Parts: sequence; C-alpha cells; structure tokens
Amino acid sequence: MKTGLQLVRDPIKWALFEIGAGYYTRKLATGPEADLRQDFVEWLGLPQSERGDGARSILDVGCGPGHVTRALARRGHALTGVDRSPRLVRIAKRWTRREGLSIRFERSPGENLPFKDRTFDGAFTTGVIYFVEHPLRTLREMVRVIRPGGFIASLDPHESMSTSLARDYSRENRLSRRDTRKLVTWAITAEMNRRFKEEDLRALLAKAGLSNVTLERRMGGMVWFSRGVVSGRA
Repeated sequence: MKTGLQLVRDPIKWALFEIGAGYYTRKLATGPEADLRQDFVEWLGLPQSERGDGARSILDVGCGPGHVTRALARRGHALTGVDRSPRLVRIAKRWTRREGLSIRFERSPGENLPFKDRTFDGAFTTGVIYFVEHPLRTLREMVRVIRPGGFIASLDPHESMSTSLARDYSRENRLSRRDTRKLVTWAITAEMNRRFKEEDLRALLAKAGLSNVTLERRMGGMVWFSRGVVSGRA
C-alpha cells in the first residue's frame, strides 16, 4: 500500500520543489548531504580528464541546482543536467556561469528524456529514484540513453533511514542544529516515500536492465550508493 507522498503524483511533488527551489539549493550546498554527494562523486571513480583526454559524456537526471553536475564538470567531463523544475534549472545555469563551466541544462522529467538512444557514456541520479512516482520507468529511460557498457549510478535511502536514526547519526557526528535539521528533513521525506531493502533495490535495477550491480551503504548505513552496467542491446 502506498502511503504519504507516494500517493502524490510527480507534477505535484515537483511543484513543491519549484516553490522551495531556493531553500533546496541552500540545503544541498553545505552540510551532511553536500558531504555525502562529494563522497558519491569520489565513489564513481571517474578520473580527472586533462585537455579532454578520457573525458566521459555524463547525464545527471534530476540535477536540481547542479551541485554534483558541476563537481564532475570540474574534473573535465562533458556534463548534461536535466530537471523537471524550471527554477532549479535556472539556478543551476546561474551557478555554472559563475564558475565559468560549460554544462548543458534542460528542463525534462526523468521518465521522458529528450535524447536519442545511446547518447551518453554514463548517467547518475542523487536522491531521485526513491522520490519519483515511477522509479522503474525513470531507470529504464536512463538505460535507453546510455551506450552499451556505460554505467548508471544512484544515491537513495536505505530501509533503515528514519528520523530517530538521523538524530542519532547527527549526535554521534556532532552535527550542528542546522545540519541536524537538514538530515532529519531528508529522513522524513524518505519515510513518506521509499526506503530500499537490498533485495528490492537489486531487483529494481536488474528489471531496468542493469547488470554487475554494486551496492554500498554510507552515512552510518542510512544511504545506498548503487551502480550498474548497461548491457549491449539489439
């Protein structure tokens, strides 16, 4: 049975993000979620590209204000970001211009990407799959636009994520009150949407068409980092 925000359709959810785009941008810019996303960037293992050597074409689905998109662009890769929220896309473009980076941003829902098949070398999404109305449809659409042998990676809540565990983690890691509120807010959102057991997340990724799936738990076990390979398709 669906509960909480799972009963709310994607357009309504993303309208809330549109209204709160400024807050969301600030929330992810610093604090535990920012640190987690930097950890995710390192975990992806994409090497620094000098003068275009070894640069990958990478898609960020549900890029929001583009914090992770820019982190990978700084490493010399060719980044494209998409998000349903017009305001978040505008913010992402503005922050990108400030840094003098070159990133393509477009407004688009994750389940209907405006790209041809096999366009990118890889794709990732942070805090999206657990939140969207149609996670399988979104993942399959990501698979569609990735070249065979490319990767898809995601960051989502583990089944253990809860407000009480978020508070325990904050206390053990001596987070400030402000950062504790940020983490607890994410835990509340996860409780109202989806939190993944290992077998459920593996099944979802396999059903989307990914193989060689790697899962790792981070942030005291509350978060999944996942990555799989897109197999060859006829």
